[in-house]
Amino acid sequence: MTQFGKPGILNRFVQLDDDLYSIVSDDKRIEITIVGGSALVMLDLVGDARVTTDIDVMDADLLIEHFLARYDMNQYVDTFRFRLPDNWLKRRQKIPFEGAVLDVYAPSNEDLAIMKLDAYREVDQIDLREMVVCRTLDISRLEGIISNDAELRVNYDESEWDAFLHRFNELKSFAASLEVKE
Repeated sequence: MTQFGKPGILNRFVQLDDDLYSIVSDDKRIEITIVGGSALVMLDLVGDARVTTDIDVMDADLLIEHFLARYDMNQYVDTFRFRLPDNWLKRRQKIPFEGAVLDVYAPSNEDLAIMKLDAYREVDQIDLREMVVCRTLDISRLEGIISNDAELRVNYDESEWDAFLHRFNELKSFAASLEVKE
């Protein structure tokens, strides 16, 4: 399985953009939203050593679905959409990539953290701590989103919510322990 970092991700965007440019009109823009490790890498939210094996894509236009697999892009991540806060689209941010027809976006840093808190695999825990260490995650802003019951809480049953809050509180304690040392 191939692993790649920021240059590899950018290369895949360039290749996809080239393919799309050959089939769409000059005035049409194609948007994709990336999540997961590739979003963290492209937004410099984690250290330079972070690599990924694929690019998780949400919200891909049906026109481009068949192109995605060519460039290690996985669009089977829509289940995460149902765990995102209701207002995540309003906080979405543009990935620094200038394509001829392709625009690439990612959820906000805090919404990416919510996805990581939800999945909570070992790599997610490492990513979350790295975001705190790199100071790319605003814990107060994240807490505000989490505490807004209407925005996030409705996506979880009681036991899932308790587990999610426990994971968040662990992350918050980790962040607080770093502040004490400074």
